[in-house]
Amino acid sequence: MSEAVAVADTRTPLFFVSYSRPQIRRAGNTPHAYLSRFFDDLSTHVSELVGLPTGVDPGFMDSSLGGGERWTPELLRAAGTCQVFIPLVSSSFISSAWCAMEWHAFARRRIEPRVAGGSAHETAIVPVNWSPTAESSLPPSIRAIQRFSPTAIPDDNTVARQYEQEGVYGLLTMQQEQAYRAVVWRLAQRVVAIHRAYHVHPLVPAGVDELRTLFTEEAAA
Repeated sequence: MSEAVAVADTRTPLFFVSYSRPQIRRAGNTPHAYLSRFFDDLSTHVSELVGLPTGVDPGFMDSSLGGGERWTPELLRAAGTCQVFIPLVSSSFISSAWCAMEWHAFARRRIEPRVAGGSAHETAIVPVNWSPTAESSLPPSIRAIQRFSPTAIPDDNTVARQYEQEGVYGLLTMQQEQAYRAVVWRLAQRVVAIHRAYHVHPLVPAGVDELRTLFTEEAAA
């Protein structure tokens, strides 16, 4: 097994979106359109909050279709250098070996506060409800981390309840625009807050053989 290498590079994605690809792969199908919209909206908000120059993309989301072709050097580097990991939790995410390995690539990295007094127990993993999943079906790795929930917005209880019941995919499917926009805006603020408060040390896998399918291992334990 090859050794992981630590790198330092200022031009790295601020956040990494991990998701399970829809089984339907027709051009223009709804799941892909929703994923693209979510990523674009989140990127726009994060760019606005951190003041990135025009044309600089703050996030990474692998958009290739071939599962066996996903582990490119670009993807490995993004998973090993991004500062915030955003898994889009769904039933297919839980069963995806690829998503489990992306999670492991990030989770094994060291995180520390940027300023004195920060919590040593913070995580830079922000699980997002993509579609409804039963808490009992989640692997221990996911259950151990509090999933994102929007707060401090008008009618936040209503929006949070809609989001927690339906997920981002459900909000888009039902055309709940106000709730969807509030969720993505608050998520962008959460991403930037973590980025400003914590530093996740880079650790880029030299190859996919270093990564574990954590969810499968936990289910078999």
